[in-house]
Amino acid sequence: MTHDELITVARTHTVDFPELSGEPWANLQTLTRITALDAVAVSFESDQHPKKIVVILERESGKFIVSGLFPRKAR
Repeated sequence: MTHDELITVARTHTVDFPELSGEPWANLQTLTRITALDAVAVSFESDQHPKKIVVILERESGKFIVSGLFPRKAR
């Protein structure tokens, strides 16, 4: 997918941000500067634990973008 196509898909995942975050300004009308990066998601998990650590890095430079603890998907 191109960056423009990815931005279109990303927009569909932002609809509930104001409601879920409690921040009324967290919407596409107020956040107008858009950046699309090539990134990689690195996950660390174990069958003994219900969650995994996910780290998102910029692909070319390895620059840190975001990380978090997320539930593992059922297999």
